[in-house]
Amino acid sequence: MKVLVLYHEDFGRYGHPVLKERVAPSFENLKDLVSENRIQVATPVLTPEIHALIEQIHTPEHIAQVKEEGFYYVAALSCAGVVQGAAALAEGKAEAAFAYVGAAGHHASRDRFWGFCYFNDVALAVLYLKQKYGLKSFLVLDVDPHFGDGTRDLLGKDPEVVHLNFYAGWESRADDVYHNYDFGLGAADDETFLEALEEAFSRSYRFDFMFVIFGHDSHFKDYGGFRLTDAVYPVFAEKVQKFAADKPLFFVLSGGSRVDVAKTTIRSILLAL
Repeated sequence: MKVLVLYHEDFGRYGHPVLKERVAPSFENLKDLVSENRIQVATPVLTPEIHALIEQIHTPEHIAQVKEEGFYYVAALSCAGVVQGAAALAEGKAEAAFAYVGAAGHHASRDRFWGFCYFNDVALAVLYLKQKYGLKSFLVLDVDPHFGDGTRDLLGKDPEVVHLNFYAGWESRADDVYHNYDFGLGAADDETFLEALEEAFSRSYRFDFMFVIFGHDSHFKDYGGFRLTDAVYPVFAEKVQKFAADKPLFFVLSGGSRVDVAKTTIRSILLAL
């Protein structure tokens, strides 16, 4: 499978302090895959189009507050990577992609943000794919153990978006009208996590494009609520790839701070793809 990685060195320079230290070391850990042409790398470019998309998704007050906090540039650049990676997939330049970010996205709603998330990168990409390429239906699988409230706020009422949300809470919910499915997994181990994945994938969904919001804070060494080990990530990626079948598949980096965890999990996912 032709795999594209979106990476910018500024993610590690100017990213959120909790997230940025993992970026450069985990990318360096992929250099042999790059030199062997097993993955391709593209550098995001911050364009007026990205700024315009942010203005469509988020309120002026929200944007002003992000600027005040000093993270506008790296958050917008992170969105550029996701949007431009999605465009490459839509144009058939790759079959799968993985986007590094300097600031995550799934806690950013229309008018508020928290948890190192400033602009909702996946929501921007969905809007862009609809406007530019006429794609209509999407599946968003969020396996960051913190609830994807921003994504639910922005995409939850769109009947053409399926949102499968794995989180370290205890309540599971199913909304068959708007296709929002929450899987409360508590302190999930590998077995519990994969069982939930099988349950989620047992349903039939209509989608043209699949996003995976991937937080390696799900690892037992990292700060999230799950207790996953190194062994589960390549298995997870293989199952996701099989489920996506011939549809574009895009992994978007989310939470996680441990450098050692980032290096092993990201590499194992890319090798599985």
